[in-house]
Amino acid sequence: MLFLFILFLPTQLGKHFFFDFSYLSGVRVDYLAPTIYVTDILAFILIFLNLKSLLEFFRNKKILTLLFILFLDILISQFPPVSMYRYIKIIEFIGIIFIFRQARLSKRLLLLGLLIGGIFEFSLSLAQFVNKHSLQGLFYFFGERRLDLSLPGIAKASLAGVEILRPYGTFSHPNSMAGFYLLVYFFLLSRKKFGNSLLKNSLLLISSLLIFLSFSKTAIIFYIILNFIYLWRSPLIKTCKLCLISRIFVLSIVSLVFLQATTDPLTIQKRLQLMQNALLIIAKRPLFGVGLGNYLLAQQQFPQRFADFLNQPVHNIFLLLLSEIGIAITAALYFIFRKEFKIAFKNSPYIFLVVLLTGLFDHYWLTLQQNFLLIGLILGVL
Repeated sequence: MLFLFILFLPTQLGKHFFFDFSYLSGVRVDYLAPTIYVTDILAFILIFLNLKSLLEFFRNKKILTLLFILFLDILISQFPPVSMYRYIKIIEFIGIIFIFRQARLSKRLLLLGLLIGGIFEFSLSLAQFVNKHSLQGLFYFFGERRLDLSLPGIAKASLAGVEILRPYGTFSHPNSMAGFYLLVYFFLLSRKKFGNSLLKNSLLLISSLLIFLSFSKTAIIFYIILNFIYLWRSPLIKTCKLCLISRIFVLSIVSLVFLQATTDPLTIQKRLQLMQNALLIIAKRPLFGVGLGNYLLAQQQFPQRFADFLNQPVHNIFLLLLSEIGIAITAALYFIFRKEFKIAFKNSPYIFLVVLLTGLFDHYWLTLQQNFLLIGLILGVL
């Protein structure tokens, strides 16, 4: 079951349930639709199989305080049903951390599950890139969305004057896929216990290829920066400076090829507008926010200048968090878990830097299934 969960983690086949609150201006919004994914089913089976020990874990004072504070937030949220769904997702997230913290999962099975999933995503993404549309058919049952260059809102890029489809794989967006495999990459690279095996190196290669193929400039830039820092602090600087320089040179040249692609020219203006909306929401309800998962409902009051960017959360996990649970609750949660944060950051700085840095420019760590549960898995393993 652990292996199946890891294997299917990049997929997003699920059943959406659309209620009245799931529509904004007559448009169905996935973010507001409670959804049961295949990975949720696998997660809840794992939780059920370990229910007795998990309940003991939930008796921890800090966990109880976290759940109590967030439950109070549901009571004062603008739309409690949406908040309740996000609350259940947080319980699932904590459950995944516990499961992989306790699991006697071999390094080989962990790497194998991630590698098979990565090869599948790379093959599908490459086919989407070459064909300029989704494959559908069997791949629909892994969560592949319908993609075509003619559809509005589809992520595109232009390279050497040729319009291309940015591959999605089975993710909701290429940026989400890039963030997912950027975190997998530095999780493997920075953990010495994985050694220098063929499985590890193969997964590092596949992860790198998916980051580049996504054409996500944020992910590619942080891939270069963090790799540079890692290599500069590695033994190579003393044992083989030429090896160090050559690796940095190759990474930089390959990255520049993909960075020169032109994506949405209005992306900065769109993100700035969303940040302005978030700041206005925070100003109106600074202490306790609008409620878990309620950001889009609160943002509906503001006019949207960009039709193809309609109903998007603010592309910053910190502003999104402050908007939904407020400054008081965010500060309280940091105070409760500050020791754990400091220890985790000290022991695994690259992993946390990936989430913190990419989180400044996107929301997928808090809002999208694959990225959200990947953090839970990695925290558990750490």
